[in-house]
Amino acid sequence: MPIGILLGSVLAKRVGESTFIDGWERTRGSEPPTATTELASWPEVIAAAAIKGSIIAVTTATFTRAGASGFRYITGFWPGEQKREPAARLQARGD
Repeated sequence: MPIGILLGSVLAKRVGESTFIDGWERTRGSEPPTATTELASWPEVIAAAAIKGSIIAVTTATFTRAGASGFRYITGFWPGEQKREPAARLQARGD
């Protein structure tokens, strides 16, 4: 993979995490809980983890896709797979 895409993943994680923390603090008025925050409820901890994971995943996919598109624009070659393969488990069953 091109170095730019890998760096984009690191940058995307930082941007996603910062976005999550800012949003949580603005809406909840406190820092987001972690799994070891004693006075946070289970639902709050699980919700925070799910929201954080979703934001980071979407941000990373966005940065990686933009990097791949830029790479193709500059070089004329797509840096990843061209198409999706059928799931291996479905191929084994014959579906």
